[in-house]
Amino acid sequence: MWISSPINQALGLCVAAMLVAGGSWYSGYSSAKRAGEAQLAALRQEYAAQALAAEQQYSAKLAEAAEQQQKWYDFAQHQSSKLAQATQTLDAQAALLQKEIPYAIAQDAASGGHCHSGLGADSLRLYRRALGYPD
Repeated sequence: MWISSPINQALGLCVAAMLVAGGSWYSGYSSAKRAGEAQLAALRQEYAAQALAAEQQYSAKLAEAAEQQQKWYDFAQHQSSKLAQATQTLDAQAALLQKEIPYAIAQDAASGGHCHSGLGADSLRLYRRALGYPD
């Protein structure tokens, strides 16, 4: 009986309209929220993929730089080894020449003083050998 009155019908109609409007709003809000979350997840995934690509590119350049550094380090080690060997050879040759100087001077003095400007034949021969010329 109370439904049959026009005020009650209007009130029921208003309540029904409010329930439909509320349900529609909630449905739209939920749909927009899911769409926003999906868009945010896609952006996060895209960012992670770009970050991974940048990291891989950086790692590749870093590995290339390390390889180049190792190449130059090996070259420097090889050159240092050759320099040490050459220095050792020169030091040995200088020591031999130093040992031969007194002998050459003694031979020049024994030759009867035939020295020109302090150099005799043996001293000159030793001097030329020290400079790398043949005897």
